[in-house]
Amino acid sequence: MTTKALVGFVLVVLVVGTAFLSYQQGRSDERTGRETPWVGVAWAQEAEPLVSPTESRAPRDAYFPNTETLGPDEMRITACGTGMPTGRESQAAACFLVELGNGDKFLFDSGTGSHVRVASLEIPYDFLDKIFISHLHTDHFGDFAAYYIGGWVAGRSVPLRVWGPSGPAPELGTKYALEHWKEALAWDRRNRVGRLPAGGGELEINEFDYMGDNIVVFEENGVEIRSFPAIHGIDGSVSYRLDWNGLSFVFGGDTYPNQWLVKYA
Repeated sequence: MTTKALVGFVLVVLVVGTAFLSYQQGRSDERTGRETPWVGVAWAQEAEPLVSPTESRAPRDAYFPNTETLGPDEMRITACGTGMPTGRESQAAACFLVELGNGDKFLFDSGTGSHVRVASLEIPYDFLDKIFISHLHTDHFGDFAAYYIGGWVAGRSVPLRVWGPSGPAPELGTKYALEHWKEALAWDRRNRVGRLPAGGGELEINEFDYMGDNIVVFEENGVEIRSFPAIHGIDGSVSYRLDWNGLSFVFGGDTYPNQWLVKYA
């Protein structure tokens, strides 16, 4: 191929390629209803600034909490997981995040897969140090290791604090389950010592009586959280109620309708 022919071929490719990109650009604009900036066109003029991540992503791809300021008297509840033991890519197991206007943040349950959803919120891990477990099915606390070790690695410099019910026998309670899980993570924990803040490797387990009738299990910073029995599987499941600033959040966990839920919710 002669030099003249080669130059002509390159020009044709550039024209056709540009037309194709313009066609695809038009289709993208039709679907999204907004202009999409040109990127990656080497011969074009300086590209326009990219739109913010919250505008360029589909609404359900990710969550960016800084896009909506939480008022000092408000409560925000995010369902980070609502699924079942059989996981799905689009739905993690049980986990609800409660954020309060005073800066407090609470996780209710930590089911399998929920850690990825919580991490996408980009909340500093020093704020994610309080987990309330309703019962010990894996779809309600199966991501414990990810919050414990993963949170430590991601920047939590304070102990992970966990609240959960006792069981009909000591080996069926929250304390037994988490202490043995901590032992199973001995190699991982030892590998982090001296490299990460020591406080983040600590675990504080607060076990309470699963038969407690509307008992206070947490009371700090104007926040009160109570527990009452739930009916699910064998004995040892509970529900929670959080009260703060005249606002309330009730978390049933897994339960059949029962007198406690009706009375205290």
